[in-house]
Amino acid sequence: MKTQKRIRILQKTQNLTFLQKAILPGIIFLLFIRVNFAQPLPGGEPDLLIESNGRSFINAVWSPDGQTIAFSSDNYNGIYLVDRNGKNMEVLTRDQAVGFGFCWSPAGDYILGRAAEFENRRRYHLVKIYDTHTGEEEVLVNKTRDLQALPLWTPDGSKVAMVLDNKLAFQTSSRLKAQKTDQPQQVIYTLNGKLLNASLIAAKNVEISAFEGRNIFNVEVSPDGKKVVFQVRGKGLHVINADGTGLKQIGFGERASWMPDNRFVVASVVEDDGHVITGGELFAVDVNDGTYHPLTTHTDMTALTPDVSPDGKFVLFENPDDGNIYIMELQ
Repeated sequence: MKTQKRIRILQKTQNLTFLQKAILPGIIFLLFIRVNFAQPLPGGEPDLLIESNGRSFINAVWSPDGQTIAFSSDNYNGIYLVDRNGKNMEVLTRDQAVGFGFCWSPAGDYILGRAAEFENRRRYHLVKIYDTHTGEEEVLVNKTRDLQALPLWTPDGSKVAMVLDNKLAFQTSSRLKAQKTDQPQQVIYTLNGKLLNASLIAAKNVEISAFEGRNIFNVEVSPDGKKVVFQVRGKGLHVINADGTGLKQIGFGERASWMPDNRFVVASVVEDDGHVITGGELFAVDVNDGTYHPLTTHTDMTALTPDVSPDGKFVLFENPDDGNIYIMELQ
């Protein structure tokens, strides 16, 4: 409808005065800007995508090309793969705790995960990559208790960054090949209550912000690599430019996922009674002004851990009430 309206405006130009024709391009430009930056809206009711069948499925994440979905199960044990239509489910790994914070490689050929093993009642971490085509796995860091936070991909996918014993370290493999990317070659990570930016070009760390030792988590870099959204325990959802400027709080959402326009994120606003989650709704949040636009308030679902598709047309979320994963169209 908005496109048709712009066409009708163009058709009327032959009847405009010289002055009107002079200012018309600016009006049309503003119309395009308004369309391009309109907040996401729900495109209807959520659809069941992955049924639990007695288990709870959680933490669904789109592949970079939007054709495959990876997700985990109870207690974040294992990683499963399924086509974008919910068909052809297969097990990628049954490793314990690996489903928490796993991430796709930029090319989608591997999934990076932090697995757990227990020995003499002590918990150890392993950093692994899993081939999404063959199911083969490779250990990059064997059993350790020195791993802090979650491992991350470098923007070109050639290395894995991690914090070991309070230091940023990089690991690679002959399997990993560098990919061309327009993103700045930097790694945004957390350490001791600080959000840090490690530039692979400058080979130095630049402190972005400190929050008095509070836990910083759910760090997500925008698609263009210029902004970072993250949570601070007890202080809500924040956004900052990757160069360390423009820090601001934008509310109290959780697990923010970027839209392709680099302006909106989809986040879950969660309610609890101090012990268990009692409700959750998805909102589109404008990172420029912090306004919240409802996406699932028209449903009776508890919507958690959203993940927006690479094209911005769909969002995945889990519903702990029934253990299923749902998909909803965005407009």
